[in-house]
Amino acid sequence: MSDTLYVKMSQCVEITNDYVTVGDVCQLECKNKTIVNRLKPIKLLNDDSNGKKRYLVSIMKIYEIVDKEFQNVDVQSVGETDCIIEFKKANSDIKWLEILKVTAICIILFFGAGFSIMSFNNDISIGGMFEKVCKLLTGDKNTGKTVMEVGYSLGLGLGILVFYNHFGPKKLSKDPTPIEVEMRKYETEINQALIDGHNRQDGKLDVK
Repeated sequence: MSDTLYVKMSQCVEITNDYVTVGDVCQLECKNKTIVNRLKPIKLLNDDSNGKKRYLVSIMKIYEIVDKEFQNVDVQSVGETDCIIEFKKANSDIKWLEILKVTAICIILFFGAGFSIMSFNNDISIGGMFEKVCKLLTGDKNTGKTVMEVGYSLGLGLGILVFYNHFGPKKLSKDPTPIEVEMRKYETEINQALIDGHNRQDGKLDVK
């Protein structure tokens, strides 16, 4: 009687070691735990490029290893058919340098966002619209800071907080933020492009 091994391969993994094992790229499940325990530490490849290369491991490599190590094991793939492996060095940045990077990014984003908002308001002539609304409601032209300007500024800031679902390090709800959603979509498209490129033999991935 054969054992059934369920294999769920990830689409992309980042490794900080110099080698990658079966357990790093796959989730394994089998009633016979001996099979899982023997497969997980098996090395798939070593990186000698100092993190300069990406590698592609196919599910067929897992089939090959299982056939070599065991008899009467039926492998069922329930995940991806290809996995992109990227080796990265462990983060060893100096603390003050990390703070400097974050500060610089915050300043760039602050002035960039402010410029974008001002450009948008100028394009739609928000000041002229406020004057027309003020004249319509009170009969006088808007000559300074009124409730509309204050309300618009507060509403703009509150709307940004609600939309991006963040206030400082805290999230307002458990839902992923729009930025997180777009980043996940971007990563998925990049990984799929790399896999498709490999299938066209463009040489961007080393196959193991």
